[in-house]
Amino acid sequence: MSKGLDKGMYLELGIATVLFVINLILTLTFPYFTIHKAYYDSRAYITVLVAAFVIYVLYLFHSRKKSASDVAVVLFGFFILWEVSYKLGWVHNDLLIPSPEGLFHVYLEKTPEILSDVWGSLQLLFWGFLLAAVFGTLLGLLAGWIPRVREVLLPISNVITLIPPLMFSAYLIMIFTTFRQAAIAVIFFAVFWPTFQGTVARVGMIDKQIIEAARTMGVGTFGMLAKVIFPYCLPGIIGSISKSLRGAFMCLSGAEMLGINLGIGYFIEKYKSFADYRCVLAGILTVGLITTLIDLAVNKLQKILVKWEY
Repeated sequence: MSKGLDKGMYLELGIATVLFVINLILTLTFPYFTIHKAYYDSRAYITVLVAAFVIYVLYLFHSRKKSASDVAVVLFGFFILWEVSYKLGWVHNDLLIPSPEGLFHVYLEKTPEILSDVWGSLQLLFWGFLLAAVFGTLLGLLAGWIPRVREVLLPISNVITLIPPLMFSAYLIMIFTTFRQAAIAVIFFAVFWPTFQGTVARVGMIDKQIIEAARTMGVGTFGMLAKVIFPYCLPGIIGSISKSLRGAFMCLSGAEMLGINLGIGYFIEKYKSFADYRCVLAGILTVGLITTLIDLAVNKLQKILVKWEY
């Protein structure tokens, strides 16, 4: 923050700012094309524009990366094109392609419902991921250290990981007593086997000299796993969490669309049945936002827990 931006970056900031202001002017003053029957309050859309601009400026001055301005220019340029296309009448299908105001107004109309569904999804994600990460790591450490266990389980995992987890969902729904349990099981399948395989691979990459040094000190099997192998594998395990969480959330959203009556996937499926594609698009946008926030949170956690890697 102590250093200013380069001259070229100030120019890019100016371009992004001009595009942002044009967005506001178009939203507040440009009239709807007469063919469109739906008119929405622009407060939510303006809030999104202002929030995006504030985040962009803060990130630009914090990171001083030119790519921040590139993203901002593309984003605000896209919004301008969307707004102009809608209000000039280039887009005639209100049902499938809503205006920016119409899309973001969903978050004002259905705030309690969206928050409830997001909270429900995060609860299912937490339990499914936690169980899979713990058991996958423990079994992976054991299989990585004991060749006989590895020779039994690794071929099985190689077959199961080739099957998309969502293909199990129709069967799991019949086995478990509730849709919630089935959704957690889908997440478990999505995360457990990749975690297991990754942990086995990391154990195999441990320097043999470290193992021999621990053995000469009389470290037993449990001590070797807990005090030597697990700390060595921990950075890699944490590093894989972000990818695993993204995949798990995608599987969860798919499972929610198959029958569970709570969650952002259910939100999308419900309003698809009503042909309310404003809500469908809002749900899809919410999934993207959640996965992005999860990714940022995990990367921050990784930097805190394994500082020596950075």
